[in-house]
Amino acid sequence: MDHILDQNLIGLGLMSKRINQIEPFIDKSDISSVTKYLNSGGWLTEHTETRTFENNIKNFTNRKYASTVPNGTIAIYVALIALGIKKGDKVAVPNLTMIATINAVIWLGAIPIIVDTDSFLCMSYEKLKKIKGLDAVIFVPLNGRGGSGEAIERWCKKNNILLIEDSAHALSSNYKNKNCVKLGDISTLSFTPHKIITMGQGGMVLTDNKNIYKHIEALKSFNRSQDKSDFHKGFGLNFKITDLQASIGNSQFKKIETFRNKKVKLSKTYKQYIPEEITMINFEEFETPWFIDLIFESKLKLNQAKKILESNNIETRLCYPPLSKQKYLKKYSHNDLKNSENLSDKILWMPSSVSLAQKDVKSIISLIS
Repeated sequence: MDHILDQNLIGLGLMSKRINQIEPFIDKSDISSVTKYLNSGGWLTEHTETRTFENNIKNFTNRKYASTVPNGTIAIYVALIALGIKKGDKVAVPNLTMIATINAVIWLGAIPIIVDTDSFLCMSYEKLKKIKGLDAVIFVPLNGRGGSGEAIERWCKKNNILLIEDSAHALSSNYKNKNCVKLGDISTLSFTPHKIITMGQGGMVLTDNKNIYKHIEALKSFNRSQDKSDFHKGFGLNFKITDLQASIGNSQFKKIETFRNKKVKLSKTYKQYIPEEITMINFEEFETPWFIDLIFESKLKLNQAKKILESNNIETRLCYPPLSKQKYLKKYSHNDLKNSENLSDKILWMPSSVSLAQKDVKSIISLIS
């Protein structure tokens, strides 16, 4: 499934095949899994395939309980509710993250407090410690890097602050002393097409607290008094997924170690070929790279590289803009966000699919060297 670059066409701005910045890896085993399920007579909705998927992920991450939901945004929203976060509560979020992290907080009516990031592009522990009156923190191991996650966890415990780990980028990655998806009171995942494993859409909430788990299960199922009953113990919604999705998820899960190994190898290959004037933040041996992120000397240099690659049919992606630069989030911003604001527009996410070959990486880097 390797992409092949036609070296004779590079100078003409043409490629024999487009290289996407990221694409899912779907093979015969995934197709077979879906076909087998469709032939099984299952009713498609959330049932035994979903329970298997939840068990696979909770055991892999060493969590006690797991509950699937339609996507990662809802996972964060449900996590906040399950922890008792309410309107007006203050929740810290990193300035560099996908918009879902802060939108889930706003959706609930809580107040997001934007925190600057460190040299690993994760929430800054030093900046976080300066903030008073927090009710919760959402830590994001951005791009599979753990940053100061474990230190932040200890600080939250010491100060009785709830901690949610938005680990959408970090399934199969690790901190120094524990798994990603094991940090804090609740961890959340996403399974969109560009994640380590995918089922198209889908999210998951994981915890070690049985009461929190029961709260989540009740909330996502209309809070029924019992299965198939239309009497309800209280407020609830429908946040279920389908067994059809889970059948893909279970097939993808069987390849997770293969995907991890390919991502690690891809990162090392990029590191081997990048020129000195371009920076690549290292990944620790226990971390799984999600996207390959290169840091250029300036926004101008980045734009030049991006234009060259695009003219050669190679797709890249800009890093998330800081939350503080989103117009509708200005009221949540403050002046102490310099690191993330200065760095973000110099970061380019390179082609990062597990199907990318070493010779492809070499050719890609040669275009911008």
